[in-house]
Amino acid sequence: MTDRMGQEATVLEDELPTRHVLTLAIAQRLVAAGLAQAEQRGLNHLVIGVCDEAGRLISFARQDAAEPAAIDMCLAKARTAAIFTRPTKEWKERLLAGNTWVLGMPNMHPIEGGQNIVVAGQTVGGLGIAGGSGVLDTEIGQAALAEVIRTGPGTS
Repeated sequence: MTDRMGQEATVLEDELPTRHVLTLAIAQRLVAAGLAQAEQRGLNHLVIGVCDEAGRLISFARQDAAEPAAIDMCLAKARTAAIFTRPTKEWKERLLAGNTWVLGMPNMHPIEGGQNIVVAGQTVGGLGIAGGSGVLDTEIGQAALAEVIRTGPGTS
């Protein structure tokens, strides 16, 4: 391969960064953990979704009594948490503190219930829960993350 100047263009493998990637199997485990948390609380109306770091859906589940609107809310929460690399609760709190500029950010949904999924200090995706209160959605999401994404050597 040559560059624009006609010189050989090469990239050494060790020049490229190594990234963690959220797999389908892990995304499905997160969804299952969220469903188990909901069932332990006697809930049957939640929607749970997991997306990759770019906000694209990997895994999804809708409980039988979930409202149709909860589907879009769930996906928006997961996407916001992933692409903005922080829980959606933080954006909600900024908005409530009077920072209305939050509403002008593309793909921003400052509603509680979205968690960014962090491995080794890097956001690898987002988990969205919708259908309950924002506080309940957050609690279930945090519990699912704690069950599936464990820290250990080389992670944070």
